[in-house]
Amino acid sequence: MSWKVGVVLDHEANLASLQILLGQMPVWAVETPERREALRPLNEEFKLFWIPEPAFTVFTDHLPEDRVSTLLNLIPTIGEHHPNLTGLHLVGIESSTELLRELSAFGYEPVPDPNATYPDRLRFALPLSRIPNMSEIVLDADGWQKFGDFYTAFFPAVGAPDWHGRDPNALNDSIEGCGINKIEVPYRIVIRNATKMGSAAAGEVNDFQVVIAHMRDVGCPVDLVVEPS
Repeated sequence: MSWKVGVVLDHEANLASLQILLGQMPVWAVETPERREALRPLNEEFKLFWIPEPAFTVFTDHLPEDRVSTLLNLIPTIGEHHPNLTGLHLVGIESSTELLRELSAFGYEPVPDPNATYPDRLRFALPLSRIPNMSEIVLDADGWQKFGDFYTAFFPAVGAPDWHGRDPNALNDSIEGCGINKIEVPYRIVIRNATKMGSAAAGEVNDFQVVIAHMRDVGCPVDLVVEPS
């Protein structure tokens, strides 16, 4: 299930841009005639990405001149439909003191968007300390010596498919994305007995730490703890 949801408060965003967003997360968009007509086709096209959650939802904008209030009224309903929700990607609203204050009341903090080029594209996420019931995936590094030992232990623990790539980019895609591994974020990975690893395995874990730090910085609800013993 997805941990992030796109909320489109902009009436002008076209269907092509919504389709791009739908490839990354479920989307809730303010209703327009074009979007209402596309509701069923888009849900059919993207339902396998986000099932059992709704892929594309439209909502009526009762306060078109007050997008902050529209968003705040919507957040509880979005949370009901997306149980793993910890991140909001907003389109069509610019940062303001009011927006930051009101989202902070829900626990959300702004996080950087590495691809942002427009002021009305914003990301918010719950800090790890605010995520209830964060599960743990515990791995024992005792005996990890050669290249691939980390992956051999991690992949079964998260239910990764046999075709999963053994490189940082593939890890980023499957952890931050959805629908690849059987166990999805939010979770904390705990690697124990790190001092007993060989140098090749330690290098893999170091690379993994970099991947996790990047994902955490952009709001993905994942953490990594490496314990000496």
